[in-house]
Amino acid sequence: MLSIIEFAANISIYLTCSRLILLGIQSFLPLRWRHPAANILLLLVLMQAVAAVVYPEELTGLIACLLLLASALLLFFKGRWYLKLSASIILFPIITAVSYMTQDIGALAWDYIFNQNMNPYTETLLHSFTLFLRIPVYYFIYRCLKSWLSDTVRLLTWQMWMVIDLVSMTSFTGIISVIYGCRTASSYLAYPTCAASLFTSLGCFYLCTYMARAVQADMELTMLSYRKSYYEEIEKNQQTVRKLRHDMKNHLNIIGMFITEEKIREAKNYLADLNLEFAATAKAYCSNDVVNAVLNSKEQLAAEAQIHCEFEIDLAENPKMEDIDLCALFSNTIDNAIEACRKIPKTSGRFLSVKARCQKGFFSYKVVNAKTNEVKEENGSFLTSKKDAGLHGIGLMNVKQIVAKYEGYVEITYDEDTFTVVVMVHG
Repeated sequence: MLSIIEFAANISIYLTCSRLILLGIQSFLPLRWRHPAANILLLLVLMQAVAAVVYPEELTGLIACLLLLASALLLFFKGRWYLKLSASIILFPIITAVSYMTQDIGALAWDYIFNQNMNPYTETLLHSFTLFLRIPVYYFIYRCLKSWLSDTVRLLTWQMWMVIDLVSMTSFTGIISVIYGCRTASSYLAYPTCAASLFTSLGCFYLCTYMARAVQADMELTMLSYRKSYYEEIEKNQQTVRKLRHDMKNHLNIIGMFITEEKIREAKNYLADLNLEFAATAKAYCSNDVVNAVLNSKEQLAAEAQIHCEFEIDLAENPKMEDIDLCALFSNTIDNAIEACRKIPKTSGRFLSVKARCQKGFFSYKVVNAKTNEVKEENGSFLTSKKDAGLHGIGLMNVKQIVAKYEGYVEITYDEDTFTVVVMVHG
């Protein structure tokens, strides 16, 4: 009877801990399958990782924990390889440190406090209590992951994640070395390293948030600059219109004089010049000022590069996307298109087409541009042809991450002469 109670208590604790770890991982990695059977299998794998026994002077428990955690991340979660690698490197020291300390504290209490003299009921209670201590720790970690990593992962590039991984490797290698090198008789000497590894890993998660906030602030500044330029152009247009209206009587007198003197050509030329003065340079493609600001800015860049543009924007309603994401979506795709068109020697062959539509919560977006350079792919990512590759070639990756946030769809196709990006997001 006692063994059944102990088994049930331990399973409940392990299941709760694995569930908290799963919720924490879901803060930055989406599940590959939603089927209940897959979720149950995932919980069982994580439960084995949590339940791995970590002893001093041996690596069996450490290796088992690492392999089970890495397998769960690789098989059951979607996302880029570097995200899964980062999750493994950062989470492994946390799970190992918690398992080692809670397990060893119970063993030390049994040895030094009770002098290895306990009845079966008390011994079971002590073991279950030390295991139970893992639940508040994992809950705290889950809350940290949810607060710090939610909606920030997509903002970091793989280079940023590699920097975070390098920092995390300190706790990753340190906890393995110390636990393996620590003697059983002095197992408590590994506690400071375990605590340091735990806080280092949590610090890395906070570092992710800090870096993501910096990236987001930069994106907000970019969006504000687009809006500022757009509104300044609108104000300039309004001032021109007010000036022309003020001088309208004089303009009409001049045109009337040309007509009276039968100088029809001069009158037509004067009207044509006047029409150019009235023509607004800031265009309103739709009711969304973010889209208007971005398109006006990019159309000006395209005009300077002698790129023929065709914009068809039918946003009967605003897409259910944050302004920063909408700005990044339009900016990244159009910037890539303009860059590709610049490489075409003959300006007559440069063209850019942008179509966007949003009705009944369904947002569709399509960008087609001319190209002449060869498209290079590696592991599903498009490589830039620029020399400073570390600073470029991430536009389409950002687009995919943005669309994935809204559970949308991205299709990228190309042939010898054109490159096409299609995005569909359903509200």
